[in-house]
Amino acid sequence: MNLGMQLGTTQRLEQTLTPQLRQFVAILQKTSLELDTAIKDELETNPLLELDDSEPMEDREVREDELPDSGAELKEDHPDDYDDYDSSDYSSLEDSAMVDRGLLDGDADNIDYERYLNDGSMNEDAPFKDLNAPSNDPDDEWDRPIKDSDKGLQEKLRDQLLLWSGTRELLEQLSQAGCSEKRFRSLVEYLIDSLDDDGFLSNDNLGLNGSPVSNDAFVEEIESMLRGDVALDDCSLPVREAVHVLQGFNPKGIGARDQKECFLLQAYAIPGFSPLAIKILETCYEDLLMLRYAKIGKTLGVSTEEVQQAVASFAKLNPHPGFLLSNRLVQGKIPDLKIVNHHGRQDVEAYRSPMQKRLKVNKTYESILKDKNASKHDREYVREHLKKANDFIKALDDRCSTMELVMRAIFKRQKDFFTKGPAFLKPMVQRDIADDIKRDVSTVNRSINGKYVDTPYGIFELKSFFTSGVKQGETLGAEELSSATILDAIKKLVDEEDKKKPLSDQAIADKLKEQGILVARRTVAKYRENNLRILPASQRKRAV
Repeated sequence: MNLGMQLGTTQRLEQTLTPQLRQFVAILQKTSLELDTAIKDELETNPLLELDDSEPMEDREVREDELPDSGAELKEDHPDDYDDYDSSDYSSLEDSAMVDRGLLDGDADNIDYERYLNDGSMNEDAPFKDLNAPSNDPDDEWDRPIKDSDKGLQEKLRDQLLLWSGTRELLEQLSQAGCSEKRFRSLVEYLIDSLDDDGFLSNDNLGLNGSPVSNDAFVEEIESMLRGDVALDDCSLPVREAVHVLQGFNPKGIGARDQKECFLLQAYAIPGFSPLAIKILETCYEDLLMLRYAKIGKTLGVSTEEVQQAVASFAKLNPHPGFLLSNRLVQGKIPDLKIVNHHGRQDVEAYRSPMQKRLKVNKTYESILKDKNASKHDREYVREHLKKANDFIKALDDRCSTMELVMRAIFKRQKDFFTKGPAFLKPMVQRDIADDIKRDVSTVNRSINGKYVDTPYGIFELKSFFTSGVKQGETLGAEELSSATILDAIKKLVDEEDKKKPLSDQAIADKLKEQGILVARRTVAKYRENNLRILPASQRKRAV
C-alpha cells in the first residue's frame, strides 16, 4: 500500500462569491435595527465615510429632478399596477448586487476618484471631540450606559449570590453533609445555569441521553432531580438548600420547577395575599386550570363567588419571572417598506433610515489623491478605504432595491389582500416569488425575514404573506384556501362564542363548513393550539 505523497489533477464545479456579493448578502439579511448598527460600525472603522449634517433629509423638500428614475413609478398608460412587470431583466443573485464592474474588475488606477468625492464637504476648522474627556454638561450624563445593562439573567443572579451569606447553623449543617461553602455556592451557580428564559429550572443543559455531565455527587443528584427521577424532598441537604437559596432571589418565582411552584413562590412572598388563593394553588391546581370553580368551592367548602374573588388575585402574579431580569432585546415592528398611493394606484416604496440617507463619502481625503508629494502608502490607504466605502453604500442601495423587487412580486400575487383585506390572503410559497423575479430562493428568504411592510391594514412581516394552503375538496384542481384565512375564521368564531358554552373543535369545523371552508377537526385543533394559542373548550368555559 503506497502511503507516499502523490500529485494529481481533478475537475469540479465550484461557485465562489466575490467580497462585494458577500457584503450584499450580509446587508440584505439584516433587520432595520441591525442595519443602523452596521452603519455605525462602518462609520467608526472607515474614515472615508461620514454623515451629511448640512441639511436633514427628513426636513428637506425633495425636488422632482431628484426622484429616482426607476420602474417604481407607475405609468398612466398601465391600468393594472404590475401586470406589465417584466422580471427577465434580473438573472441571478450576483446580478442582484448591481455592483460597479469598473470597481470590481477594472484597474484601480483608472477609477475617477474625483467623481466619488465631489459630493463631500470639508470643515477643517471643526475640532474633534474627545469622547473620553470628562464633560461639564449635565445633560451628557443621560447618554452614559447603565453599568449592568448588558448583564443577562444568569449574571444578575450571580450578583445576588455574591451578596448571599448563610447562617452559621446552615454552614455547619452543610459541612457535616460533606459540602463546604465554596462547593455549595458552586451548586447554586449550577442551578442558575440550568434556568431557561422564563426563569424555570430546566434539564435542557444536561448531558446527552440523560447522562451526568459532572463527577460531583451533588451535581449528579441535581441532574436526577431536574429530570424528575428524584423528588426534591428526597434529595440531600446541600441540594435542597441550594434550590431554596435560588428561589429566595429576586424576582420571586425564580428557580421554580413548574408553573404551580412559580405562582406559589410569588404568593408566599406577597404580604396579605389571599389565603384562599394560596389554598387553591396548593390543593386544586388542576381544577383551576380547567376553570372548575364550582368544584373548587365544593372541595374547599366555600362559595363559587369567593373562589372567583380569590382567582382574581392571581393577576398580581407573573408567569414569566425570568423576563424581569433578562436583557434580551425586544425589537419593535419598524417597517422597511410601505404601500403608498400614487394618483389613485398603490405602489411599493422602501424606507431609508435618516442615517442611511445622510451617509456619504468624505471629501477631506481628496487632497491626498491629488497631492503628488503624498506617499504611496497614503494613496493606497485612501484608495482601499474609498473602495470599501463605495461598496458599502452600494450594498445599502441594493438592499432597498432587492426588497422593493420582492415586495412588488408579493403585491402582484396578493393584490386581493391589499385591496380587500387580510381575509383574502392566498396560499403562496417563497419559490413562487423566486420564480417571478428570477432570483434564488435564498435571496427571497433573506429579503423577508425580520422585514416589515406598512399596509393600509397595519404593519405585517413579509414572511406572513407566505402561507400554506388547505385543499377544499378531493377533486383534481380543487381550490386551495390560505391557512391565514382559516386562522382568522377560527379566531373570529372563538371570539364570538358563548363563553358559558364554548365551541368544541368539531363544532368549529362544522361552523366553518357552513361558511364554505372545509377543514377537518384535527386541523382545527392543530391551528387552535399551535398557531392561535387558544385553550380547548373545556378550559375556555366560564362559570355560570
